[in-house]
Amino acid sequence: MEVATIQHIEPDQLHDCEADLFITAIGYESRCTSIARLLEGNNCRKTALWTQHHNKELAFESNKNYFSSQNFDLIKVTSAVPDMDVLLNGETGDTLKIIVDCTSMSPQWYFEFFRWFSDLSDRFEHAILRFTYTMANFVEQETNHKVKRIEDFLKEKNWAVNSKKKKVLILGLGHEENVGESIYKLINPDLVYLFYADPPVERRFVEKIFVNNHGLINDTPIRNLIAYPIRNGQMIYQSMIDIILPLRNEYEIIVVPQGPKIFAVASMLVQLSYPDISIHYPVFKKEQLLDRESSGDPVIMDIHFEGEE
Repeated sequence: MEVATIQHIEPDQLHDCEADLFITAIGYESRCTSIARLLEGNNCRKTALWTQHHNKELAFESNKNYFSSQNFDLIKVTSAVPDMDVLLNGETGDTLKIIVDCTSMSPQWYFEFFRWFSDLSDRFEHAILRFTYTMANFVEQETNHKVKRIEDFLKEKNWAVNSKKKKVLILGLGHEENVGESIYKLINPDLVYLFYADPPVERRFVEKIFVNNHGLINDTPIRNLIAYPIRNGQMIYQSMIDIILPLRNEYEIIVVPQGPKIFAVASMLVQLSYPDISIHYPVFKKEQLLDRESSGDPVIMDIHFEGEE
């Protein structure tokens, strides 16, 4: 199948999808259960994924107990990504509708949903993935994140030696200090576009973005500073496409989707359509665990997959 349409969904339309399956993940943040609580009246099959990683930290145990009390199937993921064939076992029919809450999912996990329906699925004619997540309230970072290196998300190529083309960096800005500038220095692009959420959930996020990335922002032409609406993944996707298409022949395009998760989701959908684009993530010297509460209404986006004729 291939991506047919991407549609922005308002928060009050969350219940408008008569889903066959609801898939979420058990994380260590308190916001992990927010979408599930909004969907408690939904009668579809419900699954919560978990791993051994951080399963003793912060709110993990209370989150797991909640999902168990709500009759979720608790499935332990023992490999790098969930087994989609196991998750969709028993689902039949021409059209499949799934609500995916990626609030506590790693990028590898939610990319696997896109990859499976795009490359591997021949069981369904149509699939609708209602992607949702709960944004976090602002929490001050206790220590600075230090970037060790940049890794290709799909582990398929080394950007440093892969191409003789010039490099363009599309960087999502987070509010962490020095991370954006470190990424820029490691990649050393010929051209850069900076994406940031404005307005964000809380004004402090965008204030910190400008304070903690001031050097990089000051050195970037104002036309290359792209503010995006944090709740509208469809508009983010289109903004990225509008920038990428004129550059693909001349530049190798590198996307580093820091910042809100909706920017990473949009980046992955772009990569599905244009696989010559590469996605990279920074590897940090030390991981910092924070328990963050939910903030505001959920972000929702419908992704329609259709079989190729």
